[in-house]
Amino acid sequence: MFKRIDTVFLPVKDTHRSIKWYKDKCGFTLRWHDVENGYAAMEIGNGKTAFTLVRTIFMEVNKMGDHECFNLYTEDIHATHQTMLDSGVQATPIRSGGNVEFFQFKDLDGNTIGVCSFEEDAA
Repeated sequence: MFKRIDTVFLPVKDTHRSIKWYKDKCGFTLRWHDVENGYAAMEIGNGKTAFTLVRTIFMEVNKMGDHECFNLYTEDIHATHQTMLDSGVQATPIRSGGNVEFFQFKDLDGNTIGVCSFEEDAA
């Protein structure tokens, strides 16, 4: 029935600042920005899943606390972790559970983002 998740939405206070932060800290590129309505779509890696920033005045209502809003996948978690730290992002130490390694960081609005790495099946 369903093929994939089409879009992930993340509430932010200021789309302009968040676009710059995600470009500078995560290497995402801007796909489009609807300034009037407060939406901005960011492209990640192969661009198959849209990452959309949504300007909202209800930031505290939408917070999930310390649980990540979503996970970003990386093939080299140690290099990714070091890159995040080098760019000034505060990240948790890398942890592992089973065959998955992971860490978390917060964006400039305090949204918790997870990063994970595991060996993918060759298909």
